[in-house]
Amino acid sequence: MSKIKKSIISIFFLLLSVLFLIANVNISSEFYTRFTDEVPVRYKAKIIIEDGNLNFSPGQNAILKLRLVNEGSYVWNGLEPQPVMLSYNILDSNLKAVKSDCGNIVIPGEIYYKYFVDVDVPITVPNAKGSYYIEFNLKKGNKAVYVSDEKIKIEVK
Repeated sequence: MSKIKKSIISIFFLLLSVLFLIANVNISSEFYTRFTDEVPVRYKAKIIIEDGNLNFSPGQNAILKLRLVNEGSYVWNGLEPQPVMLSYNILDSNLKAVKSDCGNIVIPGEIYYKYFVDVDVPITVPNAKGSYYIEFNLKKGNKAVYVSDEKIKIEVK
């Protein structure tokens, strides 16, 4: 085979490789754009309470069993120097804070979009009887990166 034919074949395969690379970059870019359009928030959680009994005695120490579903685009990584943590606030019936920034539980492992983790959250119930709400937050270091819209109602009897 002549040198010219070998050069033409080499150029052809080089151009074919470049076209293949461009096509893959375009496909990847479109996938990422669609993914970030579908999941526009960085940190978001769906919080599911596993135990339905939310009646407590004044000052009681209790454990809430929660399932946290990652609904944001960022991975929750508990292994980083500033891990993602779950904290909570206890609010009175007027939604005013009674206890703030409690818990600070490191979320174990790496939790990707739509994956979940089960967490036991120790709480100390307020001493006064009444209705209260628990508001959950995701934190990265000392900064709240997500505050749940949903609040869990508890009764102190």
